[in-house]
Amino acid sequence: MKAFAIAPLLLAAAFAQAQPAAPTGPAPTGIVVGTGNFFSPIVGDLDKAIEFYRDGIGFETPGPPGDAGANAALRDMFGLPDAQIRWMIGRAPGIAGGVEIVEIAAANGKPLARRMQDSGAFTLLVLVRDIDSVAARLKKLGAPVLTVGGAPALVPMGAGSQARMLMVRDPDGHFVEIVQPPTMPATAAPATANIVEVRVRLTVDDVPSAIDLYQNALGLELVSRSEFVDNAAVAAAFGMPGAQFRFGMLRVPTSGLTFEVIDFKGVERSAVRGNLQDPGSTRIQMRVRDVDEAIAAFAKVGGQVVSTGGVPLELPAGPNKLKVAIVREPDNLFVVLIGAPPQ
Repeated sequence: MKAFAIAPLLLAAAFAQAQPAAPTGPAPTGIVVGTGNFFSPIVGDLDKAIEFYRDGIGFETPGPPGDAGANAALRDMFGLPDAQIRWMIGRAPGIAGGVEIVEIAAANGKPLARRMQDSGAFTLLVLVRDIDSVAARLKKLGAPVLTVGGAPALVPMGAGSQARMLMVRDPDGHFVEIVQPPTMPATAAPATANIVEVRVRLTVDDVPSAIDLYQNALGLELVSRSEFVDNAAVAAAFGMPGAQFRFGMLRVPTSGLTFEVIDFKGVERSAVRGNLQDPGSTRIQMRVRDVDEAIAAFAKVGGQVVSTGGVPLELPAGPNKLKVAIVREPDNLFVVLIGAPPQ
């Protein structure tokens, strides 16, 4: 398949493909067997971040924030035994998984200055029925807009159709791409919900290497990949006029979450490394059949465990315990490995 033919899949066209009513993915064939919460931005001010994701994007945040003050095991999982950790889960009706916003204090965190083309940047993609209402709320909050022109832009969607897209930043520099396609896909979201699907995208140093890790070593399903694409409309919507990009689109077993990897050329790039406690860092939860096996797969490409002691830990989970670890992968995404052996 030609690159230009599949390039729109990176955007709204992929959302428009027929999906089952309930999110389902391929059967596990490798180490990764599913996902938990799919987007976990590390933030400097939890209340500000909740305002952005709840009042701006439209996620629901029931209940008060969680607090790890009395949970030493959880702080050790983060590798930050003396930190103050608070969090809030944001969910959309009918959508599996959620946004887990995490504030880490008293840990010498330093805000990251990362652009979308820099490896380690992580983007939340949100498919909506009404992009104008989201854009209006974000404008009221003063959210920075990256899309050239500052308003939703038209981008190609294949077969002569166009989607509307807006790229913004949250208060800590994480990227959120909002997309409204001309035709909504099948969804489990109720008719009253604006959010109908979510995806995530990691900017990497090298797409082929990232595909090798996530497909061949970890067992995600490769849906499509491209060579470098020169698409002025998409580049402007990204806020990067003149940039070219290539990508790989993968699906997580069981959950069906689409996990994309992307890199760029034609623009200045750099690798921005941060620590887990730095506002601007991001986590994602992956359920694995064997935590040690997953750690070994990441270690082969330079990944390392950041949890206390550099080894997996056990977290209390009701009457049972979960084997867990957080790994910094090669492009500086922090992957929470949760042991979920086959039943």
